[in-house]
Amino acid sequence: MFYRYLVIVLVFFGSQACADTGNLSVKQIRKDLAAEIVDIKVIELHESTVDKETTVTYVGIPLESLLQYLYPKHWKGFDGEVHFHALDGYLTVLDAQQAQEGNAYMTFARADGKPFKIDNNHQQETDVSLQPFYLVWDNLNDPALKKSNSYAWPYQVYRVALVSDAMLLKLQPVDASPSIAAGFDAYKNNCFSCHNINGFGGRKFGLDLRQTVKGRSRKELRDWIDNPAAINKFTAMPPLDPGIKGEHRERVINNIIDYLQAI
Repeated sequence: MFYRYLVIVLVFFGSQACADTGNLSVKQIRKDLAAEIVDIKVIELHESTVDKETTVTYVGIPLESLLQYLYPKHWKGFDGEVHFHALDGYLTVLDAQQAQEGNAYMTFARADGKPFKIDNNHQQETDVSLQPFYLVWDNLNDPALKKSNSYAWPYQVYRVALVSDAMLLKLQPVDASPSIAAGFDAYKNNCFSCHNINGFGGRKFGLDLRQTVKGRSRKELRDWIDNPAAINKFTAMPPLDPGIKGEHRERVINNIIDYLQAI
């Protein structure tokens, strides 16, 4: 059985922010957290290539400070996940420990006064607006973060949600077999950012995923997960992580299918 998830949310609509703590504007947040506002210089992953690194300095607030400000009764001691919803439907997920480590910043402008935009070279998009908020990481001072995937840098973030582990477990069928449980983990790692189940997850693809997979054979599902462009060259859906190979890839795909068929 599935339940609509209950979360503490911060919702950004342009310059407006509506939270469980009351109606807040970005202007008000900037005013109240003026002492926390910093310039953060980063290697801009969306614009950098293997041969050339591009640096940009943004203006923003440490993510941990922002969450503590917004949710003083809930953030301290919270050990679930932080979900970042983008205007295009994409969902980025951090665990609470990652958000608390202080390497992440929620930015809202460029320090040089240029438009708050980027060229997303990895998706062949130019002049992409980052508004209202853009999550970046201090990768200049942390070599490990230089290898981060640009998907972990969500832009156009309008909603931030705290989601407990208990709520995530409700997306899993009761008494799930080991294969179904493994499939749920693989689904979370590979599908969750774009697809939703009962409204829980990304919204890049608007339909509930259960509607999409209903009636499809295992072979159809396997082909879609493995290489969707081979079925529809116009699809925006990427293939399963190319780093998952061989027998392990087939096992992961089969586990995801077991989970999808179980729900």
